[in-house]
Amino acid sequence: MPVRPPTLALLLCLATPAVAGIGTDLASLNLCLYGDCEARGSYAADPYGVYNPAAMTIGAALHMPRGGVASGSYYHLDIGALDADVGVGVTTFAWMPFAFQVAYAYADAGGGVRSMPGVDMTYRTRAVRLAAALDGERALGLRGLSLGLAGVVPGTTSDVRLSARGVTFARGEETRDLELIPGVHWRGGESDWLMLGAFLDVLRNDVEASGLDPTTGRPYRHTGTSNVWFARAGTSLLPLVPMGFARGDAPGAHWARELRLGIDVEYRNIAIPGEPSTAGATAFFGVDGPLVPDAWNPLTRWVRPWLLGGVDTRGGWGVGGGLYGQGPLAFLSCNQAWSSRPLTRFIGDRVGALAVTCSAMAPL
Repeated sequence: MPVRPPTLALLLCLATPAVAGIGTDLASLNLCLYGDCEARGSYAADPYGVYNPAAMTIGAALHMPRGGVASGSYYHLDIGALDADVGVGVTTFAWMPFAFQVAYAYADAGGGVRSMPGVDMTYRTRAVRLAAALDGERALGLRGLSLGLAGVVPGTTSDVRLSARGVTFARGEETRDLELIPGVHWRGGESDWLMLGAFLDVLRNDVEASGLDPTTGRPYRHTGTSNVWFARAGTSLLPLVPMGFARGDAPGAHWARELRLGIDVEYRNIAIPGEPSTAGATAFFGVDGPLVPDAWNPLTRWVRPWLLGGVDTRGGWGVGGGLYGQGPLAFLSCNQAWSSRPLTRFIGDRVGALAVTCSAMAPL
């Protein structure tokens, strides 16, 4: 089964130091690092997504009612002169009608800040995310409905430092206090051609900033609370199924049964101590499906090539591909994606992301 990049997000909650501009930029990267950098547009209702916790039971219901999936991802981000390395490890266990997930993520970054020539920034964060989901159809008799809840374990920290000529003059540390992500997913119609999904990410963390006041030269220390929330809803559909193109055993019919379109709408609100609050909405449009019908693939007994891509209303785009195992290799999958998105103003003009993810299933 195709296993999409877990969503990074699924998982990181970037720090927000009280240095004007930087905190808002880092918070804006949240959904990008959860996987949205691919701009596919179907993350809220993706049947194989991992950020919406309610989607965890979808792949299990279709392919693996009992068993586990281990997934590892590496992401390299270019944000102007800043380079970031991000790693994510995810373990998911399904025993239908329940599914559980543990994810660990880290990010290390360093480089120059676009709007502050001569100033370097270093960033380090670690996070642990827990999630659980319930298949409402099996447990409650509610056809096609799944419910989920995820949260980041409190107590871990993110650290940002600004320096010039090797001397650190500002530091921001954020301690994770509360982050909850409730989600819902519904699927129905012939071959589950229509899927709807939504989730809400609510974050509240403690922030402490310290350094030297540039006007007086005296040390300072400030504390505050960051409040961030993202709401995202969307649809994922197989448009050729209700049109009749997916019927029969012809090669084109098999391909039409898996060509998926996605549309999401996201609203975000970011309130960082010492910085103006920001809010805005973005729409995402994406597509993914097999590169060629199985009948045209000489290696169809072992692997299937896959393509994905999309755009958003802020000028972002993403494209990628993968190889998903068949037959004796059905438990393996790997994919790669490249994207570009104008998410930051203070650190850099655009965020470029290279993502590589591999997953292995172990049915029971």
